[in-house]
Amino acid sequence: MTLPLALLSSEPDEPRGLDEPERRTDGPHRPAELFLVEPLPPEPLPPEQTAPPEPELDPGLAAEGLARSVLEVLAGARDLQQLTRWVTAEVHAVLRARVQLSTRARSVIADRPVRPVLRIGTVKVARPVPGVAETVVVVHGRGRARAVAIRLEIVGGRWQASALHIL
Repeated sequence: MTLPLALLSSEPDEPRGLDEPERRTDGPHRPAELFLVEPLPPEPLPPEQTAPPEPELDPGLAAEGLARSVLEVLAGARDLQQLTRWVTAEVHAVLRARVQLSTRARSVIADRPVRPVLRIGTVKVARPVPGVAETVVVVHGRGRARAVAIRLEIVGGRWQASALHIL
């Protein structure tokens, strides 16, 4: 094993004022020297971090309810504010923009909001790391099936969606 090289400068690292030049030229100047140094011992690993306590609600059931609710919000049958505690601020902002678009589209064709008839199909749950569940919920509507991908994280003792995509 070769030892790493360290560059040691003879000039101290002092903060310079706005009027000072980059290097001092008022005194004797020695060139920088190279020394072989021993590597630092590895830092001790942090104590094993425990995963946050698992919420009582199964992540698959949480994803089912959230997928159904999000599609109802986009259809105009549910208020977006009902989902505030179940999604992060970023997801909420994206949903708000989509709700505005769907509301505008319904107003153009003079269509009133109707609660969609939805049937939950397949639900897949993967656990990449403790405290995180990545889910895909297939939701069947009238003449159309959609996949809703949701990343759930444990926040404050409950599942909260940190990413949500409707395919």
